[in-house]
Amino acid sequence: MQIDHIGYAVKRLDRAISAFEKLGFSLEPMIDDTDRNIRIAFGEKDGYRIELVCPLDREKESPVDQYLKNAVGTPYHICYQSDNFDAEVESLKRQGFRVVIEPRPAVAFGGKRVVFLMSLGFGLMEIVEI
Repeated sequence: MQIDHIGYAVKRLDRAISAFEKLGFSLEPMIDDTDRNIRIAFGEKDGYRIELVCPLDREKESPVDQYLKNAVGTPYHICYQSDNFDAEVESLKRQGFRVVIEPRPAVAFGGKRVVFLMSLGFGLMEIVEI
């Protein structure tokens, strides 16, 4: 598997975009994922890709809520690309990772499946099907 991006949970996407642009990142247009209740912006600098994620509707639950309770903005997951999605997920489960968000298509990846897994020693991992 190859790293696709590092995900950052942020409270204000506009402020995060501004901060990363000042650091030289080029940001893509925002994406609203209403299924997950998040707004996303991908950025890149020198081959390093990031994903800025914030709640879309603060009145509803989102996957980044718990990360934002005690932090203003924080890296919270590493996303890997997989060309053998189902086999990689099963292998990680055998290694002790637990699926915390089941595989399903993601708007941000053109409908390709993503899954989130957790391990106490690693933290949160996202896998995207390529």
